Amino acid sequence: MIELEFSLIGEPTMTLQQLFEAFQAECSIAVRLKIMTWQQAWPELLTYALYDRGPDVSQVGSTWVSSLIGMNALRSFSEKEIRGMGGAGLFLPQCWQSGMMFGDSTVWSVPWSAYTFIICYRRDILQKAGIVEEGAFKTADALARTLTQLKAAGVECPWVVPVNPSHQDTLHYIASWIWGAGGDLVSADGARLLFTQPLALSGAQAYFDLLRYLSSDAFYLDDVHAEEYFLNGRAAVTIAGAEMPYSWLRNRVGSPEVLDNLGYALMPGVPWIGGDNLVVWKHTRFAVEREQASLALVDFLLKQSSQQVYCQGEEVFLPTRPDAFPALPMQGSLLTQTAIHSLQGGRAYHPMPMWSKIEHQSALTLGKIGEDVLAGKESGASIHRHLDMLARRLEISLEQ
Repeated sequence: MIELEFSLIGEPTMTLQQLFEAFQAECSIAVRLKIMTWQQAWPELLTYALYDRGPDVSQVGSTWVSSLIGMNALRSFSEKEIRGMGGAGLFLPQCWQSGMMFGDSTVWSVPWSAYTFIICYRRDILQKAGIVEEGAFKTADALARTLTQLKAAGVECPWVVPVNPSHQDTLHYIASWIWGAGGDLVSADGARLLFTQPLALSGAQAYFDLLRYLSSDAFYLDDVHAEEYFLNGRAAVTIAGAEMPYSWLRNRVGSPEVLDNLGYALMPGVPWIGGDNLVVWKHTRFAVEREQASLALVDFLLKQSSQQVYCQGEEVFLPTRPDAFPALPMQGSLLTQTAIHSLQGGRAYHPMPMWSKIEHQSALTLGKIGEDVLAGKESGASIHRHLDMLARRLEISLEQ
């Protein structure tokens, strides 16, 4: 029996292990897991790419794929293989495009699970402040007005988000504000950086101006402590991954008063969509039998039935196939409706070879801007100074 190695980021859930067992029973192919943490994953993936050896199939962050393509480390999927999966049309187009490069129809990875952010808020606190939920978070201006009303109503901490240079998701948050303002981060062809253009700067400033609604004891929190702060009832509004509230509610994580009064809304502007993709490494082509077994595993994990099982497990994963949406828990709830609408109406980043570098350096830069704002520095000046410096560093890489 062939045994494939599959690299996974994070501990495998019981549901995923059951899927691998079902694959083995169906295809007589065993799967050995290589477990990585999110901190380890990118350096290890780079090692696989550089030395042309390692797992046969890997889970990778969707925004990392373009960099791996640029390193010529992946095996592409043929048109016949894609038709065998049901065709690109079965998947969210925003997720499917993350496996391709601008102007090239070659598919280098396929979308396994989706990820997006939503606004989570306290319905009871909004009601006490006389705020109508519908439309309260629809645009950046509406969100700012809502937080202003909450502050005027005596809410000590209307807003809590992580403000920390180690927080990797601030860029994904701010993308919604930038896109909503009509700006962008990079050009569609990946040749030009656009985040220092006026519309993008306007969107970024609108996001950072919201930090004035944090209470002083909510300054400089990382993502774990910002989440705890909200769940313990100390803030009225936050941002969370759309799959997180399922875990909060199932496991009763947080104050009962919070859990019983949770509301959900789309991010203002345009939601960002990311997720995890599956890649087959180029080195599998050295052994045809392993190559075909790797393709069979990818095909199995992307089937509608597998996506349905995966999103119903002890941890909820958002499917990349809309025909699996009806399997999501809590059908008809505001949470599930919001998650689905975010996936349907959001957008992904433009793929480009150096995107992982942009993502990493942006996280550090945006964290410094947040620290400046919390320290009382004027947001516009800090944003201009730090983003101009970041653009200069990245443009050198673009020119090489």
